[in-house]
Amino acid sequence: MFRSTCRHSYISAIAAIILFASCSKDESILNPPEIETDNVARATAKKLYEDHYDTSKTVASDSQWNGDEENCNAGSVDNDIMAKIFQRVQYYRLVVGLNNTITENPSQSSKAQDAALMMKSNGTLDHFPPSSWSCYTDDGSEAAGKSNLAMWKNAEAIDLYISEPGDANGPVGHRRWLLWPRLNSMGVGNTDISNVLWVVGNSGTAPSDAPEYISWPPADYVPDNLVSPRWSFSITGADFSQTTVSMVDELGNNIAITIEDLNTAYGDPTIVWVPQGVNTNVSVDTAYVVKLTNVEINGELEDFEYTVILFDPNS
Repeated sequence: MFRSTCRHSYISAIAAIILFASCSKDESILNPPEIETDNVARATAKKLYEDHYDTSKTVASDSQWNGDEENCNAGSVDNDIMAKIFQRVQYYRLVVGLNNTITENPSQSSKAQDAALMMKSNGTLDHFPPSSWSCYTDDGSEAAGKSNLAMWKNAEAIDLYISEPGDANGPVGHRRWLLWPRLNSMGVGNTDISNVLWVVGNSGTAPSDAPEYISWPPADYVPDNLVSPRWSFSITGADFSQTTVSMVDELGNNIAITIEDLNTAYGDPTIVWVPQGVNTNVSVDTAYVVKLTNVEINGELEDFEYTVILFDPNS
């Protein structure tokens, strides 16, 4: 991983949110990345994918949802499905450098299961479901307001939370909760078409070995199939109102970037951007350099730079 950090004295008051950031090749100080494939870092990333991601995929022999929508029986999450959901969450956290283990909160899981049934029964997602909903319960409503919600099931729902598709997910709130260093437990609800992860309020102390920042995709090697259009960078206590983001590919070409509106409602402060023309189906390892300038932390402006290398985990 290549990273550089620079500090500047704080000069001006908070500026307006930047909605677009890019620079010409002459203005960019980013250098094209030099990468070596099949090195230790690549092999480590590939093994992590094989040992944690591949083995948490849903297979035909996995347990099926045991509830009954017609009778508003929420059922439960069988142990094999629960284990795979936590394993998939753990995979993403390990990839970004978080080594602490997330535990289950059984009381929250019971309520989250009610919420999962409500989402399934009503065919939509709502953090504030009305009492007129079929299969409504107060417990389910409480869980809905404190959870990630998806019309997807099992460990694959975690991929949806991390990828953050759709116009409403510009702040990448689901991703921010799941990759929050201070997250220490979850409640889990899951049916044959819906998933609920209770994450709000489950904060503890960040692990002592937590990285300085959380980025998705992370620095170094990352499987190409897990890189989605929205990229993000989070750091505790940061103010991104003056921040610009720039990227270059491995030939030194500047990548056009659009910045999503800032939102501080989820986990740590985060800046989100959408780079144009990133290849997420690579035949050879492909690198991009990311630079963030003027990140305000404790009254000082800092710069961050790192390299993301997309690789095919099946090669």
